[in-house]
Amino acid sequence: MRKSTDDKISVSEYTKEVRRVIESNKGGKDAIDRILEAYGFSTKITLCNHLGVSQSTLANRYLRDTLPNDWVIICHLETGARLEWLLAGKGPMFLTESESSNSRMEYYLTENGKLNTPIEISFSPDLLPEHRGEVFAIKDNRSIFVVEKVRSDISDGLWVIKVDGFVSVREIYRLPGGRIKVENGPASYECQASDIEVLGKVISKTEFLRA
Repeated sequence: MRKSTDDKISVSEYTKEVRRVIESNKGGKDAIDRILEAYGFSTKITLCNHLGVSQSTLANRYLRDTLPNDWVIICHLETGARLEWLLAGKGPMFLTESESSNSRMEYYLTENGKLNTPIEISFSPDLLPEHRGEVFAIKDNRSIFVVEKVRSDISDGLWVIKVDGFVSVREIYRLPGGRIKVENGPASYECQASDIEVLGKVISKTEFLRA
């Protein structure tokens, strides 16, 4: 049931502190150090290589001390480290096994249009919309997509599709007569919906931001 505007929302002290950190946009140095710890990396260059960013990008963020929110979310998705801990150092780094048992999904990397063997990652259900079904994650270029496995007809939106054996994330529009338009810049095309294999609909997207 949706709360009315007069209802009071119970907020933990951890959450209040995280909100203060986010609103101040400070504490980036400590957050980056915690990201290193969550991954188990001993050097910042290892973290740069993993995130696909330059050492100067990391150094600039470290010097400015602003929160690397995109890296925090990516680290959370890949390691299962709690957002409260990554952002503000509050509470334990990880949930207990019993707390996190229902918060896991498969995580794929794309390479030349193919999906690599997935690994299992932990995530916070609070990051996803309500009433979602089974989900998985895909990293494609500089973005991570959380995808819901949808078996209904294609509607307008961002989808993960397979065409001639190649997997891609594309914006799709429904057209009359059972046809769809697949957006791909100059290579956009129209086809029958039955001509493509649908793997799922994107419900969340995280992008790597440049300094």
